[in-house]
Amino acid sequence: MKLHQLVRPEIYKDGKRPSFAAAYARAARRYGFETGRNAGFAKRNNLVVKVKSLDNKETDHEVPADSIQNGRARLLEYVVPVKIGTPGVTLHLDFDTGSSDLWVSELARSQRKTKGHTIYDPTKSSTAKKASGTWNISYGDGSSASGNVYTDNVTVADITIQGQAIELAEKLSSSFLQDGGNDGLLGLAWPQINTVQPDPVATPVENMITKKLIDPPVFTVKLGRGSEAGFYSFGFIDTSVTPNPITYTPVDNSQGFWQVPSATWTLNGETKERSGNTTILDTGTTLLLVADDVVDAIYGAIEGATFDNEQGGYKFPTNATIPDISFAVGDTLYKVNPKDIAFGDAGDGYTFGGIQSRGNLDFDIFGDVFLKSVYVVFNQGEITVGLAQRDD
Repeated sequence: MKLHQLVRPEIYKDGKRPSFAAAYARAARRYGFETGRNAGFAKRNNLVVKVKSLDNKETDHEVPADSIQNGRARLLEYVVPVKIGTPGVTLHLDFDTGSSDLWVSELARSQRKTKGHTIYDPTKSSTAKKASGTWNISYGDGSSASGNVYTDNVTVADITIQGQAIELAEKLSSSFLQDGGNDGLLGLAWPQINTVQPDPVATPVENMITKKLIDPPVFTVKLGRGSEAGFYSFGFIDTSVTPNPITYTPVDNSQGFWQVPSATWTLNGETKERSGNTTILDTGTTLLLVADDVVDAIYGAIEGATFDNEQGGYKFPTNATIPDISFAVGDTLYKVNPKDIAFGDAGDGYTFGGIQSRGNLDFDIFGDVFLKSVYVVFNQGEITVGLAQRDD
């Protein structure tokens, strides 16, 4: 069975959630949005900034690179063990449907800053080969990761991909080395946004399909909550996750993402239209980010909800009644579990909302807050995505 259990880092073993501010700032960095009406963070002049208040969109302060990068590791509620090389080392990687690079840190080995990290050393693998090309990912907060490319055997679940391209980070922000959240990233978006130059390299899933290592040509994800981490699977659809049907929707992959129509939503059973709206399904984003009019309607329906100018997002009284909220993927509506809408402690008897503004983006981002409520089948072979409502 090609099913791979997720692992929750130690900081989340007791049910804690990631930092709200870091989660929101990271989304601003990733997608480069301006504030719009309700977003408390923005990307300006290639930097992530916190704005002053709901009514004053001037820059309050720059969000330091270390805050987002350290926060990034703490944002990862789920990491996945992956074996690289021969005889091989097992690293804990962030599986990310919003990017297409497989990179791990080599810099920690050379600088001996290995606290909390397992290091892949290609010189100790009999199957490692130096490949052509270099790579460079620049983040909006001024930090970056870059290096050279090797090929080696990569084992995900019980699937071994021979000759998989691995990007070794020889330059990497120091905050990553100091934090034990993960050892790198495995991208699950479409190959065209891979950053290796001069020619992009095949992603692990692309290689699984072309080398006929999986059939059907899919990967799936169930994100857990609390003590249950969930799983990814490759070439296998687990029909035991939910009795509800899996409904498939065509994907627009022209920008490299898993982007799908999302033209309706409901609030307490009332259907609201959003003609032409789309969303990206992104396991690398924590929050559920939607248009300002949707944010206004949601928090207008929660008694006592207010915008927290200090933290940059909406919060509501912890004992407030959360309305029933559903969002469409294709023609099917999926209810968001209230447990995930109540994102985390905001202090003074308040809770941060897991649904926030997408700023001036013209598409939504359905991150983990949404994805925990569904079982998702990413069908790379047929360019579709299937979702089933979960009851847990």
